[in-house]
Amino acid sequence: MTMSTDARRYAQIRYRLLLVDGLLTAVVLALLQFSGYSRAIAGWWSARHWPAEIVVAGYLLVFGLVSYFTLLPIHVYGSFYLEHRFGLSRLSVRGWLVREAKHIAVSGLLSVILIEGLYELLRHAPRHWPVWATIGWVLVSIVLARIFPTVLLPLFYKTAPLQDQALVRRLLNLCERTGLSALGVFRFELGADTRKANAALAGLGKTRRVLVSDTLVAEFTPEEIEGVLAHELGHQRYRHITKLLILSAIGSWIAFRLTDAAASRWVAPLGLQGLADMAGFPMLMLWFWLLGLLGLPLQNGVSRRFEWQADRFATTMIPSARAFADALRRLAQLNLADPNPPAWVVWLFYDHPPITARIQAAEKREP
Repeated sequence: MTMSTDARRYAQIRYRLLLVDGLLTAVVLALLQFSGYSRAIAGWWSARHWPAEIVVAGYLLVFGLVSYFTLLPIHVYGSFYLEHRFGLSRLSVRGWLVREAKHIAVSGLLSVILIEGLYELLRHAPRHWPVWATIGWVLVSIVLARIFPTVLLPLFYKTAPLQDQALVRRLLNLCERTGLSALGVFRFELGADTRKANAALAGLGKTRRVLVSDTLVAEFTPEEIEGVLAHELGHQRYRHITKLLILSAIGSWIAFRLTDAAASRWVAPLGLQGLADMAGFPMLMLWFWLLGLLGLPLQNGVSRRFEWQADRFATTMIPSARAFADALRRLAQLNLADPNPPAWVVWLFYDHPPITARIQAAEKREP
């Protein structure tokens, strides 16, 4: 198969996996709730007369194990087999298992902290919990953004200062031209896992730094790397992160308010003592899943608009718009991006514009 045929086939399978994974998640949540299994789990932990925090953590442990192993086959297919089938992953089975264990540990810890916090609010602030939950969500988002480059990223990828001083100066000069400061330029070892390439301006305040993958440094010219970073700087220049945080806060508040208003429709019919009853956790997650699905097209539409703005900014900040177009083309080849996704797929799943449209737009800006 040609590269474009590979990309199209890979994308088609990914679309189907997204749909299947989403539907299976909903089915698992519904089965746990309506089969009585959730009530049994919650009842077992409650019968121990342990503190409410222990009951929540214990319930989440059992719930997480059941959910994870139920969905494990499709997860293994999508994250390991499929990536190897199309030559994207370089991880061995052992390497995948190690990375998966780290992911489970980090995501599990964060999930327990967030859900423990939510149930604390449901128990102790039943009237005003949507406001406090929104504030908590925003604060957690800010903290995660700040610690990502210094705490979270090194857990998964080796990170060190970039040694190519000419490239470092080039990228830091670009930051200065856009009025943004960065602690330095750091290289993270993505190549041991995948052939994909990436770059970012990550962190907040004193932790903000330029991140470039080893695959990007190895496969792209300095002009193309500069173009990729210019795009990321465009997000900072137009304050997209702040705007997305504000939109996330508004969306979260609406979701929590809707949850508070709609909960009465399932609390009593399911025999729950209230929204804070852990036996109703799958129903609560199913409700959030539905709200997320309904809000996804709007969220992705806003994100695509921001990506267009960042693309235009990139082509104005580097000497050649064609270098940015070449960088996008190379990224598409390495990442097997679908060159022409169906309109409904873009509307539902894409938080970036289709790569072919981005390349064509960048080429038109070349004088």
